[in-house]
Amino acid sequence: MRRAPRRPRRRWFTSHLNENTAEIEEVARLFPGAGHYLDSYDRHGLVTPRSVLAHNVHPTGHELEVLARSEAAVAHCPTSNCALGSGLFPFAEHLTAGVRVALGSDVGAGTGFSLLKEGLQAYFVQRLLGPRGVALGPAALLHLATRSGALALGLGDDVGDLSVGKQFDAVWVRPQPGSTLDVVLRHPADATDALAKIFTLGTPGDVAVVG
Repeated sequence: MRRAPRRPRRRWFTSHLNENTAEIEEVARLFPGAGHYLDSYDRHGLVTPRSVLAHNVHPTGHELEVLARSEAAVAHCPTSNCALGSGLFPFAEHLTAGVRVALGSDVGAGTGFSLLKEGLQAYFVQRLLGPRGVALGPAALLHLATRSGALALGLGDDVGDLSVGKQFDAVWVRPQPGSTLDVVLRHPADATDALAKIFTLGTPGDVAVVG
């Protein structure tokens, strides 16, 4: 009896994209036939809904169109971008084009794995952009660190929020007694204020349990 042929496994693809001008110039040198940085991936079928591309600090309008059309996601890694002086992430342009964005952590140049720290830095970056920046309030930062990440990885039906029927996916923030975060969390104005304080002052040491 002949076995049915195996279906090819659908794999995920991740790499850098438009992190800094020197990197963009080097990609153009290595791939002179590519129309732009993203094209060096797209011409090989690597820009799909299962692609997560890090950084994209200096995208062209056409690249944003291709990312949106392909439903690929961008991982925004702000501490890495700032440490390398790569530039300020154009969040508004991504939103306008309909490109999916989630928070990421690039510890090659970034400062750790904490999405609390990445969220705070993302907020600072958008503030530095002035009127061209996006107002990332506490709820927006929480979404970027949770639901957006799950959607970028194709896990939106299973995790990313606390909807009924999904796997329990949460962290328990329990600051050290007497720490600044502990003190300010005793008297928040509301849930949004408490969340803002956690993103502002929270560290990996304040996460007691990941479940």
